[in-house]
Order: sequence, then C-alpha cells, then structure tokens
Amino acid sequence: MTPEEIITFAIERFEKPLVSYARQITGDLESARDAVQETFLRLSRQDLEKLEPRLAPWLYFVCRNCALDYRRKSGRTLELLEEEDLPVDLCPRQTLIAEEDRQKLAALVARLPERQRELLKLKFEGDLSYKEMAGIMKMSISHIGVQLHETIQTLKKLWLTDQPLPGRLIP
Repeated sequence: MTPEEIITFAIERFEKPLVSYARQITGDLESARDAVQETFLRLSRQDLEKLEPRLAPWLYFVCRNCALDYRRKSGRTLELLEEEDLPVDLCPRQTLIAEEDRQKLAALVARLPERQRELLKLKFEGDLSYKEMAGIMKMSISHIGVQLHETIQTLKKLWLTDQPLPGRLIP
C-alpha cells in the first residue's frame, strides 16, 4: 500500500476504537478526539512502509501516551464505557433486557481496577493480540493472558452471583 492508503486505512479502521480507548483514559470525549488526532498526526510523520506490519499496536501505544499526557495535564478521572446504540431490530422486551445487561456489565467493569479496564478495552474494542497488548502495556505476553483471564473470571462470577467486588484485584 502507498503511504496515503495506509493512513486512509488506519483512519477508517482505527479512529472510532481509538477514540473510545482514549476516552477511557482521558474521561472526556473532546480530549479523546484530540489525542486520536495527535496520534494520526504523528502517524503521518512516520516511515509508513516500515510501520505497516505493526500499525495497530503502534497506534494504540501512541494514542495511550497522548491520552495519558492529556490526563496528567488536566487531572481528569476515567470513564469506561461510551454510550452505544442498541440494535433497532429488537422487540421492546429484548431491547430492555439488552439495555439492562449492558448497564449491569458496565457497572461491573467500572468497579474493576484501571489496568483491568484498560486491558478489556484493548482486547475487546481494539481487537488486539496479546503480543500487541503486551507492547502497549509494557507487560509480558503471559502476564497479559493471566490478567485477562482473571478479569473475565471475576466478571463472570460477579455477573452470576451479583456479589460485591472484593478489594483491588491487581497487586
């Protein structure tokens, strides 16, 4: 691909997930958009042909750093989930159940430590591999796997039992 095609692809594929990811870190949509804009600006300054094989982890790494810089400067707190529209083809009862489930999951996820919330975002919204996540989070691949497994097991247990979340899960 040409450099222009790489940038176009990156924007089309990653802009929305990066904004959602940055919003988790910054706590506000406008600053998240600014962080993503800065990320794509930095992308335009790179040797895109060399960067292309590792484009996704590079974008998330740079976006994370831009968002963390903003958060440090502004002192804002985290929000986890961006409001998402429910499918329109559901009947009213299914829509209500889906919304209740989304709210319950969002509440459970919001009670997790910041690092676990970030890992969930990278995995399920960013669709990144463990290796890519490890590079972004500066953790080993195996530690990423262990942390995600523990996080998902905790969420599953909480979902099924609706018990309060114990203290901090990651030492």
